Amino acid sequence: MSNLSLGVDCEYERIGQADVYVGSDMAKRVPTFITATLLGGHVAVIYFDEVSMYALPVIQEVRRAGFKVYELCIRATDSYEKKLFAVSSIPDYVRFVIGVGTGSVARLCSHLCTKRAIEFMIYATAPSTDGFLSPAEEIKNAYSAKYLVADRDVLNTCPKKFVSAGWGIAFSEPLRAFEMLMRDKIFEAEKEYKIVRVENARGEVTWDINDNISESFNKRKKAISISPYADNEELFWYLVRLSEQKKHENFKSASETFAEILMQSDGKRLLGEYTFIATYLLWGFYTCYLGADAVDVLLPPDKVKSMKLLEKKCGIPFIMLLKRIDFFTVNGYFRIKYILGEYREDLLAALKTLDYKADQRRWRRLYDDAGYWLKETFTVRELLSLMALSGELSGGLLGFAKASGALEDYI
Repeated sequence: MSNLSLGVDCEYERIGQADVYVGSDMAKRVPTFITATLLGGHVAVIYFDEVSMYALPVIQEVRRAGFKVYELCIRATDSYEKKLFAVSSIPDYVRFVIGVGTGSVARLCSHLCTKRAIEFMIYATAPSTDGFLSPAEEIKNAYSAKYLVADRDVLNTCPKKFVSAGWGIAFSEPLRAFEMLMRDKIFEAEKEYKIVRVENARGEVTWDINDNISESFNKRKKAISISPYADNEELFWYLVRLSEQKKHENFKSASETFAEILMQSDGKRLLGEYTFIATYLLWGFYTCYLGADAVDVLLPPDKVKSMKLLEKKCGIPFIMLLKRIDFFTVNGYFRIKYILGEYREDLLAALKTLDYKADQRRWRRLYDDAGYWLKETFTVRELLSLMALSGELSGGLLGFAKASGALEDYI
């Protein structure tokens, strides 16, 4: 669909299948999107209680425009299952949905609207997630938002924890890019190489295999870069583009798995905040692991103990974990070990280009207490234990380290 006429103060971009708008007084402009889409029926507005101050002006403007509104306020502390049950109670006569919030409400809208075969839009309230355009994972061919709308004043005045969550994701992307590089170089069964022409400073020409890890990694980092001093609006655009990109990558990093484990274990913070904590810890672990040219004399891991601890600490059913249990074959284990040893120094050099000491300082200072809350949330021992348990659910280097027994002392 072409750009709607919303005035020169409204920035527009088509990202994937969504029309994305950022401007001023966007609550007053919401009826324009409904008129362009809705042929008949009611409009539902879904929001969590913690963002009611943003949702109520939207509801008021929609009603003022003459639309009948079904309002659904959900407690943010409810489980996802309870939220889904609440959403399923929306009447069938609703033919368009507005979700006010961020990634969590987008997922609920995607679930509902896919089942009802209707369109929805998201009125974003913070630059806190890369899930704005992510469809509900539990439904095949799930819908994503037709419109994504954000108000500049809302983005710039949202609580700091939401901004910190967004930056947690942004700062974590370079390590995720490194893990994707690891997948391509080490853990995929097949790799494609290209023969390239190489000319040195003296003009001598040779032919070599294009297997430059540092070059590949630098290209990936450049593709997902953002200035660490970007404003909230720039961060929002970055996260939306990232959301669309991740839809097509079919890749879940160990840092994302670890963040979900932290979320299930603690649950008092936003996923983006846990993502950076996970990233910083994994960056340190990967550096140590790749820096040690050790002989493999470790005892095999106690998988049953790990699964029981995952059930106890994170509420993941033991039976479900038991069904997904997998062991490296002897050939597969030694194949990965050999290739990892071959590329170890190259990977370590690429990893050392990441400056997470500076990033963590910048990230902590986004909080009024400069991140003091971290000391009251986790001990180092708890974090290392949860990192080790995350290896049970992860692939890549963390999963291999767990399978080799390198993480057993942390459990």
